[in-house]
Amino acid sequence: MVEPLSADEFFAKKRDFSPLLVHLTRDCKDYIEEVGSIRMSAKKVLTQILDETTLRAFSYKYCLFGPNLESQSSSLQDKFKVVCFTETPIDQIDVLTKPLHGRKFKLEPYGLVFNKKYVSEQGGNPVFYTTKEIAKPLWELYWRQCNEATNQSSDEICKLLALVTLCDESCDWHWEREWRIVGGLEFKLTDIYCGLCPEEEISYFENKYGVIFIDPYWGINKILDKLVNLSKEKTLTADDIPF
Repeated sequence: MVEPLSADEFFAKKRDFSPLLVHLTRDCKDYIEEVGSIRMSAKKVLTQILDETTLRAFSYKYCLFGPNLESQSSSLQDKFKVVCFTETPIDQIDVLTKPLHGRKFKLEPYGLVFNKKYVSEQGGNPVFYTTKEIAKPLWELYWRQCNEATNQSSDEICKLLALVTLCDESCDWHWEREWRIVGGLEFKLTDIYCGLCPEEEISYFENKYGVIFIDPYWGINKILDKLVNLSKEKTLTADDIPF
């Protein structure tokens, strides 16, 4: 009789499972009242995140209700603003930085990696991918939030609805295996598992912030070498290395 795998043994063998979550940055516009809209590079966005030790929630547009929220009050929109992560294994993150058909923006090889357990403890949760048919009762719940007297909609209900994303033949991004935190995330530099940036900029980020960085374009062996050296320096156990 074959002995059943323990949970640790199972996840050690299941290579598509990662105990880490990754937040990638991209080039974006930032609005400054005196100047107007200015372009910020993905590197600058990452630097701002690290300086502020905050992942700010900006977008509500990618949930199922995003298109309708455009016409709703700013107070309701704010309840749907999220920070996004992916549980794609860290050695496959480079795939997400390539131009993708249907995506209106391009992610860059800059970002932060957190332990999934930490993100979950801060209110993070996997996205709920749904078809239009299954989403019908969710739309009823959403309309009730829009129609609440004086717009006093339930924060808890909105937090749930902000996790819902359409997944059918017209829109299918479930392979991103997205997680979201509603309302943003304040963290300490010591909460970061590691950072992501191009190899030539690793020394800049490590010297400035004291956080270990890797290049998402490295192969698994080079990533593992860097993290093994990290484990020796910090006397971590093998369980701390997600490979």
